[in-house]
Amino acid sequence: MPDFFYLNTENIHSLPNTITTSKIDRDKIKTSIAHIGINNFHRAHQAYYIHELIEKHNELNFGICGIDLLESDRKIYNILKDQDGLYTLLIKDPNGKHENKVIGSIVEYFYGPENPMAAIERMAQPDIQIISLTVAEDGYHLNEITGEFDMNHPEVEEDTKNKFSPKTVFGYLTQVFNLRKKRGLPGCTVLSCDNIQSNGDTIKSAFFNYVSNTEPDLLPWLKENTTFPNSMVDRITTETRSKDIAKLKNEHATYDQWPVVCESFSNWIIEDNLMFDKSVWEKVGVQFVKSIMPYENMKLRILNAGHSILGIIGTLSGYSTVHEVANDEDCVSFLENFIDIEVAPNIIDTETQDKISYKNQVISRFKNPYITDELSRICKESSSKIPIFILPTISKQLSNKQPIEHAAFAIAAWCKYYDGIDDFGKSYDIKDSISNQLIRTATLSHQNPQLFLERNAMFSDLITYDLFRERFTYYLSELRSRPIKECLVQMNNKTLQ
Repeated sequence: MPDFFYLNTENIHSLPNTITTSKIDRDKIKTSIAHIGINNFHRAHQAYYIHELIEKHNELNFGICGIDLLESDRKIYNILKDQDGLYTLLIKDPNGKHENKVIGSIVEYFYGPENPMAAIERMAQPDIQIISLTVAEDGYHLNEITGEFDMNHPEVEEDTKNKFSPKTVFGYLTQVFNLRKKRGLPGCTVLSCDNIQSNGDTIKSAFFNYVSNTEPDLLPWLKENTTFPNSMVDRITTETRSKDIAKLKNEHATYDQWPVVCESFSNWIIEDNLMFDKSVWEKVGVQFVKSIMPYENMKLRILNAGHSILGIIGTLSGYSTVHEVANDEDCVSFLENFIDIEVAPNIIDTETQDKISYKNQVISRFKNPYITDELSRICKESSSKIPIFILPTISKQLSNKQPIEHAAFAIAAWCKYYDGIDDFGKSYDIKDSISNQLIRTATLSHQNPQLFLERNAMFSDLITYDLFRERFTYYLSELRSRPIKECLVQMNNKTLQ
């Protein structure tokens, strides 16, 4: 017997019993979903749900065709091809119960940069009922000031000139639906699974904007033949580390080139606006609701905002993982106070007890010692996260003349984060598409704190409020004059008074 088995269809039945494998003949699975963006989150969440649907309920008509559009996606595309679409999901419960589960719902895969027309043609086929996507916030090409679709974005402009060799999601979708229209085929549901406010409405607005400027004759057909439901997705998924690969190989005799690590908790809520039978997906716990807003607001402003805040204050405090900072009483007390005082009052249509329960559940999830979620991942591209997760809370509080102390502190800490050195003198990497601008404005803020706010467009509305400017300036001065731990203790003590 070999020391380990490569993960692929040929070896699937030779894997040890510590690996959960499927009993389904994957050749019988029919594809009806095209998913754009085969990242770790998709493989831990949507692909997992579809796998459960196929495995536990013998629903063989929901196979996934994975489609990657970025040059940086070549590695995962090559690995999935090599492994016949199979990968291992390492599910880690906080009580120590772990499962290594081979997921087999991705049965086809295309790499757009290699052959864009092949990917377009596949999505245009009538068997595709759903085009879902996880392309992250920057994949929507929204203007950072207005929040509207940016037709002047360089990639968007390039797509308008090379429409049969697109780079953006919108360029691909336009050609997909052009083909469907010309062939007399039905449309389909476009399902965003990204952490964006009203993600379905957002992609619909951006896509229709793109089409109205490039292929206006297609727009009436789209309005009649497509739906864009909002959705809320929730499962903490980390970056894959070399030690995860090594552990599978050495302890479970399975060589998976890119497994995925996630928590056991999972949730998926979708607005009831689909072009297929929702009752099938309900079998695996997908919830369908009339309005996603209360669920979405709780998730974005508690879990996602909480992640970002712990990422910032944790990095400055010298921590490197989420569970470390979540087990620091001063840090987690600050987060709890932020949620209770400044977030919860602005989440409407939800019972107070639900908000308290969700907050406690989220913090418990953050403390999971088996999820080694690096703060560097949490802080990555925070310039596209902070405006979605935290700034809306500040706007609501200011409009209602309510406190903004904790949120202003978090933004001041975010500014200090771009100094690049924690309270122990240790430097850390900053990964952000506009990192040069943020670092430059953080440097300028040493002389004039207001310049960080005035020269970053995301604050354009907030800087009209004197209270926000004053509290940001105060807390930035505090954070630069003494350790963040002392500042957190003072904040928490003030809240108790």
